[in-house]
Amino acid sequence: MGGFLTFDGGADEEAVRRAAEAAGWCAFGAAGEGDGVGEGGGVDDAGGRLRVFDLHCDTLDRLALAGDFTAPGGFAQHDANVPRSRLSSLADNDAHVSLARTRAFSWCQCFAVFVPDEVAGDAAWALFQRVRRFWEAQLKEHATRVGQVRAMAEADATLDSGRTAGMLSVEGLSFLEPGGAAEARLDALAEAGVRMATLVWNGQSAIGGGCIAGGGLTPFGRACVRELELRGIVVDTSHLSDEGFKDLCDAASRPFAASHSNARAVCGHPRNLADWQLREMADRGGVVGLNFCRDFLSDAHADPTPDDVLRQVDHILETAGEDVLALGSDYDGCDVPSWLDPCDKAGDLHGLLVREFGRPVADKAFFGNARAFFERAAGAA
Repeated sequence: MGGFLTFDGGADEEAVRRAAEAAGWCAFGAAGEGDGVGEGGGVDDAGGRLRVFDLHCDTLDRLALAGDFTAPGGFAQHDANVPRSRLSSLADNDAHVSLARTRAFSWCQCFAVFVPDEVAGDAAWALFQRVRRFWEAQLKEHATRVGQVRAMAEADATLDSGRTAGMLSVEGLSFLEPGGAAEARLDALAEAGVRMATLVWNGQSAIGGGCIAGGGLTPFGRACVRELELRGIVVDTSHLSDEGFKDLCDAASRPFAASHSNARAVCGHPRNLADWQLREMADRGGVVGLNFCRDFLSDAHADPTPDDVLRQVDHILETAGEDVLALGSDYDGCDVPSWLDPCDKAGDLHGLLVREFGRPVADKAFFGNARAFFERAAGAA
């Protein structure tokens, strides 16, 4: 999702949560300390580590911008009551995602650099560079626990070594504008190891219109799609308007992803995908990452239930098939259901999918489909 639009619990967190739910809001509570796993745990039925491939989280921005109330995105404001020491390291923190939690799993995480609508051009590029520097510093500091990966062979080797595999992505390309800097910045993204890029956020940019602003891709946006593909960067359609999605279908020559989007037929939020879009994703060899954001899971429940998630999963499977569904948690960018907070609770979701849809479907959704997609996208002409 990118950015916090709600609030964090303070000293009386439970009272705040009750008030929020009564008002129809989604209260976001800070994750607890430690690295224990949920009921589903990080162990699969065969006794090995459960494989997880999550296509989207906003953890880097949340940590890199913590304590800076001038930074866009609302992260510092959201975490005003969280001790700064608990939001300073990817290794162990009070965010949703930490290496302490992912180490019980065989976990590949797409870490997004979120660039919100309110910044563009040079200011947006400076924000990307700031978060990228934080990412690179964390990679160096915790090299025995996480490694950056650019290809699936690298991901396999990193996971086999017992480390978390981290893939860099970008959410919002408002730093790309017509002019001399665009090509150099595209080159810099590739050099930094960016493997996936969400074209827009919710508003309007030089590339096109988001799901709230509306409008299709601009001619510059269409050119950016081609340039991203040439550099081996997967195009991500999450947040794009319906008109922009149609334009992307015309402009794209390689499979693209919806890294963190759900089914609109189940929950009517415009951030979700209509059935025709889900079918288009299937036809083009794309993947759709199941988004854990409360607002995108259910129209009925402020804290969506396991049944709410199952309805999303069932509809995506029925509409797009079992090769399309993946995970796109949106951890650290939104309020997630309490039973999926923090990230090590993902094991509970895997167990739920196994019981309802069988082990092969659950394993493909949790890892296999995303891995196959990136291999497919890299090899497409």
